[in-house]
Amino acid sequence: MYQKLRDVTLKNSEAVELGVVVGPDESEAGEKLRRLLGHKGQIWRWQIEQSLRKRHPGIENRFYVLSKNGLPFANIMCCEKSGVGIFGHVYTAPEERRKGAAEVIHTVQLEDFKQRGGRALYLGTVFDTPPWHLYARHGFQAVEAGSDFMYWFAQSQQQFETETFAPSSVRYEPLGFQHWPVLPALTMMNHPARIRIAGMDVINPSSSEGGALDYLAAMDPDYQSEKKAKGARAWVAVSERSGMPVALAAVRPDAHFWNQAELLDLFAAPGFERELPALFEKLKIARDHSVFCYADYLWPAKQQALKACGFSRAALLKQHLRSPAAAHDVELWTLDQE
Repeated sequence: MYQKLRDVTLKNSEAVELGVVVGPDESEAGEKLRRLLGHKGQIWRWQIEQSLRKRHPGIENRFYVLSKNGLPFANIMCCEKSGVGIFGHVYTAPEERRKGAAEVIHTVQLEDFKQRGGRALYLGTVFDTPPWHLYARHGFQAVEAGSDFMYWFAQSQQQFETETFAPSSVRYEPLGFQHWPVLPALTMMNHPARIRIAGMDVINPSSSEGGALDYLAAMDPDYQSEKKAKGARAWVAVSERSGMPVALAAVRPDAHFWNQAELLDLFAAPGFERELPALFEKLKIARDHSVFCYADYLWPAKQQALKACGFSRAALLKQHLRSPAAAHDVELWTLDQE
């Protein structure tokens, strides 16, 4: 469904229309939007199709667009659930750039998000570039000094995370698209661990936005790609109190070892490490497989969870972890074979 929001004027005094495409949308507006974003990589086109063609429980998919003569030329996406979401696909057609299009859309999108009770947004960009500074002007903050990843909170990070990750009973669910918009709240939270979900390339506080799509596509029988991460699977523990993922277990074949070894990831908000062994069992990993997992030396709760899952410490590594932080102690654990 396309909804016109208002007429706006760009920096060059050009009058254009600002509207929003709300998924799922099978109309002409949705098709025009798909063409505008058709340059995206395959995994992102799959995500856009999920947002525009399918209905997922509780998710709102909003694509804010500028159009002229009925054709969209600039876009910002916000996929959200329960007031928490991913901000992305910021794009302006090359011939329409330097007119302030992104600034106009961002202003209206964030205003709309706030009015609808939005609580937190997460994004990935490139540090110290014009887009990074655009987001900073609108209240986004880097998760740590020099980071490419940013977040915005209606109140404060501390209040949001205290409420979201408060003690609660949980339910176990296979990772699904309904978790995708809110999973960055877990992976980008204030947490002692630097190694978070290596298989999703979440090292240091960073977004699962791209990495989680690989798992979701791998579990979608209709997704066909030579780069499909076959065998990847993941489960999450969802808080009954907040409705948000508070722990995750994921496994995928490691291509560096010709898929003869599997990389396991276990990550949880503090206090929810107790859920990791149960999530590990949901993955149904054969005990005769070569399986390894990384763990922070200074996160003993994960070490205890790994022991409960049948792992033993194999080595202590020194890694820089692509961070402004100094070298960090990382442990390598392997699954005891039967």
